[in-house]
Amino acid sequence: MSTTAFQSRTIELRDGTKLQLRPIVPEDEPLLHEAVAAMSERTVYFRFFSPIKRMSDALAHRLAVVDYNDRFAIVATTRKPNGKQRIVGVARYDRAGGTDVAEVAVAVIDEFQRRGLGSVLLTELARVGRAHEIKTFSLIVLPENSEMLGLLRKMGWIHQARLSGGMYEISFDLPETG
Repeated sequence: MSTTAFQSRTIELRDGTKLQLRPIVPEDEPLLHEAVAAMSERTVYFRFFSPIKRMSDALAHRLAVVDYNDRFAIVATTRKPNGKQRIVGVARYDRAGGTDVAEVAVAVIDEFQRRGLGSVLLTELARVGRAHEIKTFSLIVLPENSEMLGLLRKMGWIHQARLSGGMYEISFDLPETG
């Protein structure tokens, strides 16, 4: 298991805030619980499609443990005043078995939304996906999640969006990286 497809680095958001981007590790499980707890009900609903108050330990474990190839996740972290890391955003993909298509999900805690983090995370995740021979990302977005739809539109990534069962099913080809 190698995290080498993504090198940890510091990024700067539009407002000058510096964050660390790195691959997720199993030890992030408690930090994922904290991140979900820091999200509004609306943000949690847009990410998980249900109003969960607390993420189950099984789900946190599944999200934190990836194989860095068919399942990959990048976290954006900052430091709390006490020096401990805090996850403020996550982008992940899960490849459909034996294909070059992966389902993608992005979540950014409310206080870090609308600052450019979602597009940075998606761009970096697309680069990792290409390195792992993934050609298409797909995702499901609720119609009322205007922030995510706007982000995808701005990035030019709403190529195929179809409304099905009250949700948008969106897929887009990953840009060539060079």
